[in-house]
Amino acid sequence: MTEPDAFSPVETARRLVREARTAALATLARRTGHPFGSMVSVACEPDGTPILLMSTLAAHSRNLAEDPRASLLYVDPAAPDPQRGARLTVVGRVEKIAAPADAARRYLARLPEAALYAGFADFAFFRLVVEDAHLVAGFGRAMRVRGEDLLLAIDEGATLPAAEADLLARLDADRPRVAAWAARLGAPAGEPHLVGLDPEGMDLMIASDESRTYLRIVLPQSSVDPATFEATLRHWEESVPLQ
Repeated sequence: MTEPDAFSPVETARRLVREARTAALATLARRTGHPFGSMVSVACEPDGTPILLMSTLAAHSRNLAEDPRASLLYVDPAAPDPQRGARLTVVGRVEKIAAPADAARRYLARLPEAALYAGFADFAFFRLVVEDAHLVAGFGRAMRVRGEDLLLAIDEGATLPAAEADLLARLDADRPRVAAWAARLGAPAGEPHLVGLDPEGMDLMIASDESRTYLRIVLPQSSVDPATFEATLRHWEESVPLQ
């Protein structure tokens, strides 16, 4: 996970969600009520709401069918010592996404291997409706992050979310430019791809034969429409030097 210049609990928590590939899902076991942990692959909606693709036959899905309360634990995958790295527990209730087209597009952009089974009859897309969160950012740095602060507030009149897919495809097609973004972030070796954008920034995936890394570009100001977003992106490009 790339750290902001000055520590911000909200910014750190948002980055953990945006840069994660997997998380630990905790549900309540149907028969005993015990905590039940599972590893899940994760993406998120433009505001940061977690997206899950799960088989309804899985034990955790059967648990959620009876009690939707759950949590997701995100851990900084880049931290050499997990005890010193940042981790975030997000608490809420899991619900099935009734119209999953946008969620599926965002999820499969980040996790293209999931396309092999996303269309199976027993698989469906779900979201964790965020209620609260708890951030541990290393020794002695534990704090609550309110659910409404973790999620990005997107103006109801914003046109950028509806334009995301087209803008994403156009920006990602400019391969030298995407490579320059990755260089500005000090990305590891690999093929960079733009896999998501929202009013506050963009998500890059750096893919290689050995690994896949996700990096967050935080833009200097929030945008409500594509034109403002592209102008803000150009400002970021001019202000952040190549590494």
